[in-house]
Amino acid sequence: MDRANYRLWRDGGFAVGALLAGVLADAFSLTTPIWAIAALTAPSGLVVAVRMYETHPRT
Repeated sequence: MDRANYRLWRDGGFAVGALLAGVLADAFSLTTPIWAIAALTAPSGLVVAVRMYETHPRT
């Protein structure tokens, strides 16, 4: 996955995440989007840890 692809998904996540958090907060309570963000962030971090690799050479 190249840098542009990563940025596309990251920036899309900012927009969709903000809208989804607002909808969840309006529909339920303020703690609901916080838990939803936590539930989505953990698996996302695991996918990045498994699928991405370091491209910067070690010195």
